[in-house]
Amino acid sequence: MYFKLILLFFSFFSLSQVVLADSATLNDGATTNSQQDIDGNDEFLTVTNNSTLNTGATKPANITGDTVSVTVDSGSTITSNTVSIFADDTSDLTISNSGTISSSGIVAIDVKGTTDASITNNSGGQISATRNTIRISKSTSNSTTGLTITNSGTIEATDQGSAIFAADSNTTATVTNNSSGIMTNSDSSNATIRVGASSSVTNSGTIKNDVGNDAIKLYGNNSTITLKDKGIVVGKLDALLRTGSTLKINHGAGQSYFYETEGSFTLEDLDGNQVVKGSAGSVGQGGSETLDELLSYKSLNIRQFLNRYKDSENLYDGNGWGETYTSFLNRKGHTANLALEYDIFNAGANLISPLENSDFILAFEVGVQDFEADHKITYQNVSAGLYLPSNKYLLKLDSFIIGGITLKESERTILTNTTSSGKLNIDSNYQTLEIHSGVTKTNPKLIPNIGFTGSFSITPSYDESKYYSWRNRKVGNVSVFFSDKYNLINNDNNNFNLGWLLDFRNLVGDKSQVYSINGTSATYKQDNALTREISLVANLGYEKKITDNGKFTAGISAKNTNQDVKSLSGNLGFKLNF
Repeated sequence: MYFKLILLFFSFFSLSQVVLADSATLNDGATTNSQQDIDGNDEFLTVTNNSTLNTGATKPANITGDTVSVTVDSGSTITSNTVSIFADDTSDLTISNSGTISSSGIVAIDVKGTTDASITNNSGGQISATRNTIRISKSTSNSTTGLTITNSGTIEATDQGSAIFAADSNTTATVTNNSSGIMTNSDSSNATIRVGASSSVTNSGTIKNDVGNDAIKLYGNNSTITLKDKGIVVGKLDALLRTGSTLKINHGAGQSYFYETEGSFTLEDLDGNQVVKGSAGSVGQGGSETLDELLSYKSLNIRQFLNRYKDSENLYDGNGWGETYTSFLNRKGHTANLALEYDIFNAGANLISPLENSDFILAFEVGVQDFEADHKITYQNVSAGLYLPSNKYLLKLDSFIIGGITLKESERTILTNTTSSGKLNIDSNYQTLEIHSGVTKTNPKLIPNIGFTGSFSITPSYDESKYYSWRNRKVGNVSVFFSDKYNLINNDNNNFNLGWLLDFRNLVGDKSQVYSINGTSATYKQDNALTREISLVANLGYEKKITDNGKFTAGISAKNTNQDVKSLSGNLGFKLNF
């Protein structure tokens, strides 16, 4: 009995040795010239410890078994002058590379008629060949299906050919190029990536060919390309003579892009940006969509300035008033309504001088509106108008009217496959003409003041330096507001006060912007949620008499709105004769 058990044990041990007989681990740090034939199931080949597998045979790693794993560790190499790793009619093959797999001849990795194979090129890993680096081909009996290629390193064709090449239109593959991944070919009229039917290519890294040649070519029907994050693509996206092709864009809300395509694609922007056909392009609408907001912020600035002017005590005949201010404003982004996040930094000066029956207003402002999605607008504004306290023609209400012009310089960086860098800087110069008017009823203490304002702006048509053109846009706002101020310290020489303002704004008129990308016209319609805004402003003010005819003033204001806009501003002023 014991003899039989011992015999069974050694028989099992011997069988295990046979099953794993062709498995190998190369870890001596030297160059091994023996071809490795992996022809059994569940076997492996590991090249580690700075070792090299380099044989004069056609296939240094020749794989015909199923469920085989090949691992090349960092510092180690499999190389040849023909095909370095060859898999024929296998299933469940796994190749993981952190070192180098290269061929000075035809192909680095050839998966021929395989099923459910996986090739992973890790960060720092390099796979290269002078022609087609990874070849996906059909065997005599099978098409390659279920292949997954994931790249975080470099896959390149150094002479002619493709980094990934589907030799047969019926082969299927899922290709993912991560953010650190680079796939290139050199001086090639062939596509950097060519995949067969029902395949997908997802890029967050870099895929490059020469401009005008194909970066990604769909060689079969019903395949999908997805461009993500800040991924770079240089070269055309080609689906010529194919059906069911889809191009998905996932660069983020407001990111502008333009991709040259060939053939017919169904276009989808996964972030909700409006993608325009005629190739594939989208442009961040921030400069257009925020026109009404900026118009309301200018109106609010003027009203607060006039309140400080009116509320200042001991206003002498012939006195002028001047203040400087600076502010920072941030609006959070919301993907649901495509509200783009931006910051505004600005500085300006407001001046007022009494006339016979009114006061003359002169205002200057410079600022930068910086959008999150690679778009910046710098501007300079000059405005002038009249303030009429206790206007006898308007029921003794305080009123104002002021108009101005804002000169704007726009710079945006777009993602595009039409330049060698995969990016393009685009600029434009344009202007906005605007007018603001309003009335205020000043009430006794403990009763808030109430007012009504209207604003209107026109931005004439203009073109950006490449691809994007904008039709004229007319924007109007109406606001109802309540405000009050409380003196905490008030004597002949000092005044310290606390104030608040509640503003209800609504856009009136057309909510649409007509524009075009590369000559293809489109219309953007502003979401209703972005056309209405409730603003609450709290401010602290201080005045100090420094001469018989002059006062120094300082203040700080904080604002919050239902559109997730927060701002902080400060002002310094001086009242004197001028």
